[in-house]
Amino acid sequence: MRKSVAALPLVGLIAGALVWVVAQGAGDNLVYYQTPGELRAEPAGARVRVGGQVVPRSITQDGSTIRFLLRDAGAQVAVVYTGATPATFKDGQGAVVEGGYGPDGVVHADALLVKHGNRYTPPPDSRG
Repeated sequence: MRKSVAALPLVGLIAGALVWVVAQGAGDNLVYYQTPGELRAEPAGARVRVGGQVVPRSITQDGSTIRFLLRDAGAQVAVVYTGATPATFKDGQGAVVEGGYGPDGVVHADALLVKHGNRYTPPPDSRG
């Protein structure tokens, strides 16, 4: 009985250490972002990460510069992005951008990620 009582603090210490390791690992892999509605509280010049849906028919391209609108349920924000665009980037697609929030109210993005759905569907069989 005495041995099991003496081992209790050691078990608690090991369990606490495991919880801490898991929490630290998960924190590095999570991507947090604001919605366009939450962005209004940010000061101009802040570095931001914003996620939402690409507004249909808002994508325009001039060389390697792409302009589009991201929206959530209550707001939208203009985005200017220069760089390579993911092949799955399109109207109505979920996207996350990262960059500077300009005094003009536009996100000048240097990173663009496309959000994927939770369901995998294989490509259609092209063998006919």
